[in-house]
Amino acid sequence: QQHDSSYRMMANQTVICYLITIALLSSNVLLTAQALATPAARRKAARKAKKSSSNGGFARKPRPAAAAIAAPQTQQPTTNNAQYDAQDEVAKRAVSSLFSVCAHIQDPKLYQPKWADACVQQNSESGDGSPKIGAVMANRDVARGQVLTLFPIHALGLRMLRQNSDDEALKDTEFVAYDQDADGELFTTSEKAGLRLKLNIPLDKSQPAHSILGNKKRHVLSSMFLPEKQPKPGWLGGRMKAASSQYSESNCITVPLPGAAPLCAVVATKDVKEGEEIIQAMQPLKPSVMDELKGSVAKEYRRELATLQMYIEAACETVQPSSSPSDSSSGQQQQQQQQLGPFHQLNQQYPGLKRIHQDPDIYSIDNFLTNEECDRLIAKSQPHLVPCLVKNDKTGIAEQDPVRTSTNTNVPQSEVPSIVEKMTNVANCCADQLEILQVLNYKKGQEFIPHTDGFSGKFDACGFEQASRQVTIFCYLNDVAEGGSTNFPEIGLAIQPKKGTAVIHFPADLELREDTRTLHQGAPAVDEKWLLTTWVWNRPRSDEMYAESRLPPLSSGDII
Repeated sequence: QQHDSSYRMMANQTVICYLITIALLSSNVLLTAQALATPAARRKAARKAKKSSSNGGFARKPRPAAAAIAAPQTQQPTTNNAQYDAQDEVAKRAVSSLFSVCAHIQDPKLYQPKWADACVQQNSESGDGSPKIGAVMANRDVARGQVLTLFPIHALGLRMLRQNSDDEALKDTEFVAYDQDADGELFTTSEKAGLRLKLNIPLDKSQPAHSILGNKKRHVLSSMFLPEKQPKPGWLGGRMKAASSQYSESNCITVPLPGAAPLCAVVATKDVKEGEEIIQAMQPLKPSVMDELKGSVAKEYRRELATLQMYIEAACETVQPSSSPSDSSSGQQQQQQQQLGPFHQLNQQYPGLKRIHQDPDIYSIDNFLTNEECDRLIAKSQPHLVPCLVKNDKTGIAEQDPVRTSTNTNVPQSEVPSIVEKMTNVANCCADQLEILQVLNYKKGQEFIPHTDGFSGKFDACGFEQASRQVTIFCYLNDVAEGGSTNFPEIGLAIQPKKGTAVIHFPADLELREDTRTLHQGAPAVDEKWLLTTWVWNRPRSDEMYAESRLPPLSSGDII
């Protein structure tokens, strides 16, 4: 009852302020207030609701498009339906995966954005004893261009534009990924239906999510904020008042986080003093001003953004690029009917290299890293560990279980040149072909569920463009007496972690066909496990956003 009163008070005090539209200019974020569907439409949606891989989601006919979203002007032939359907399915998987990651990021048990916790919401009791939702106030001085708070994502929507037509199959549709267990009633029950604050998220090529949403002209990504939800520290976006005749002086605006959209931040547009009320801008800012603010955020929060970008990249890696249904089916049949290969050639003269399994070939190297290198790498990485996301092979969604999740950190090549030299030597590749190095830590009960490391065909991810993973290299950094083995269930191979030992296998062949026989898992840890991992791609890393120079240092004074 108290919760219901809270959101009703929230609606009474702030809904009017949200009935605004900020035009989508350059990288500006569009804010619109959208009421939930009518009870009849909601009941219809509930009947059609299907639990998605993100534990919720449904497709429905949307309300009329906002003015800032241009409706298609040219008719597409009906023969494009299959192509549209294929693009839409890939895009829906991408949205489901992105939402799953964003939901985990907002779990305070897994991630606390203290760097974005610069404001609080003042609450008090009204005369009848019910909670009164107050203003959002700065709890410390914040300079222009700094982050005040993050914008919560309670659902992610995908609008799929087709054309105006009497043909139901050609009408625009909307797919929404949400947590059905926690928030299902907010989408399907009229009694608890508040307003949804929707943000259309522009994605340029600097955003990892840009590459997985399919047709950029047809797919519009948006996040949804539900005021009924309890606020969380660091996630107060959408709860502040908007500039109006009463609050004419705004001091912030919402922008997509550089490299981490659909996550957005509320950024100060002027210096804000402690105790000052936070007022959201009503009018769009000039593109040059927006670029300046985004640049300030990217510079000020380089390390924090690198962490969030890693989460988003994990979601992107689980989504394969779009292809036509015929291409997909024929490709699968072809892979089943013919022998895979050839594969990337290792340096067979590398000291200690031995093949431990044939067809698929898996190699190991004892003492690939020295004891000192292992110990120093663990010490270097330990202070920077963050929750690690995994790919669920059944759903294709990047997920994280609070009870069974490892942690990891990125390692700049400049801090481990001797290790990079060993990797490029054994793998017959250049340093630019190595994916960003990662150190992973598994504590008791944590595991990496069965997964493969590759995909069939070319795709854009992790700074590589139109490329594919060819080689997996991982190295154990400590001895593990019990648990934590690396198991390849398709071939009946299990490898027990041994300090300094490297393992090498091939997730795809030179024709960019995935080898599903390399399905593997990190078994639940009993003793703590540490390992270093990377992947060799068939082309150099080319996206400047993923340049080694952009990685935050771990401990630059300690070069291994």
